[in-house]
Amino acid sequence: MTDNYIWSTSLGRWMGVPVRVHLLLLLFVCIIFGAEWNYTSSNANFFFGSTAMVTVLALGLGLVVHELAHVFALTNLGGHANSIVFLPWGGDSDFVLPENSNSQSLIHLAGPFANGAIFALGTALLVQSDHSTLTDLVNPFDPHWFNTSDWKNSLTEIVTWVNFQLMIVNLIPCFPFDGAKVFRSIIASMNVDLPKIRVESGIQLIGNALAFAFIGMAWLMKDFQVGPIRPTWLLFLMVGITLFFAARYSFCRETLEDEDDWDDETEDVDYDSTYTDSSFFDFSEHSENTAYSQWLQEKQEERREVELRREEKEDLRADDILKKLHQGGISSLSDEERLILDRVSARIRRRRQQGV
Repeated sequence: MTDNYIWSTSLGRWMGVPVRVHLLLLLFVCIIFGAEWNYTSSNANFFFGSTAMVTVLALGLGLVVHELAHVFALTNLGGHANSIVFLPWGGDSDFVLPENSNSQSLIHLAGPFANGAIFALGTALLVQSDHSTLTDLVNPFDPHWFNTSDWKNSLTEIVTWVNFQLMIVNLIPCFPFDGAKVFRSIIASMNVDLPKIRVESGIQLIGNALAFAFIGMAWLMKDFQVGPIRPTWLLFLMVGITLFFAARYSFCRETLEDEDDWDDETEDVDYDSTYTDSSFFDFSEHSENTAYSQWLQEKQEERREVELRREEKEDLRADDILKKLHQGGISSLSDEERLILDRVSARIRRRRQQGV
């Protein structure tokens, strides 16, 4: 069970898939209302709560469209969804992806593409009718306010602006955005023999570069005070710090996927060396490459052993869950028990397809 699953609450099952909302999304909604309250306290022309409410609804619509696009592409390309967790920028859902790297790229791009389609449609309507300009609709520092006297155009502006931000943010090639997943899939299709640690070190390098760029912009914009979020430099500083630690978290999660071994295994990881000996951009053959390949192989074997033990426990537990299902029906099962059944059934299907 992932951290995002723990720090979330259930929204029920949509088309048989457990759907949850993460605590970060709820906090982000509070920030939206707080930003409007901070701005409207000195601007009597705005009715407090109206813009925040419409923005939250537009964000919710954009997130649902984003994740449903992922699921639509996933189911049509040979995968399936175990669960969906909504976050402020999209989702961290549990997907069983097809093995084809090109199909994986299409699945990860489906979400940003859906948001981009909404943005393109809204932009065409607003620009053609001279109600807004392209610059106004893409500027992240210029959120649009809801005007009840012109609610149709105002609503369209907010929806268009929100979906553009979701699209562009998810194309960033670093964790936790879809761009990092697309990056992995593209590199895997180009070089299947490239060690995973090289790919992840490259993603970590990109994430750290963006983090320091945001921190630098925070210093440059220390006197910039425009829009509802003030001070603006604090926002950039918080984003930079978050991206920096998210890059390290992603490196650990992707190279040491089993959470039970993190406390022991991460002690052996030399993060600084990933920029030199294991740089993604260095394809030369050195003795260090052999050491890293051996290290990676050992970790993969250890993870596989842990995974096999976990699968055995889930298979045994599945028998008890099936008995409970037979006695009390599907409503008697918890979300965790349903996820276990989904994973066990998915393994059985894969084994049948592989002829095991």
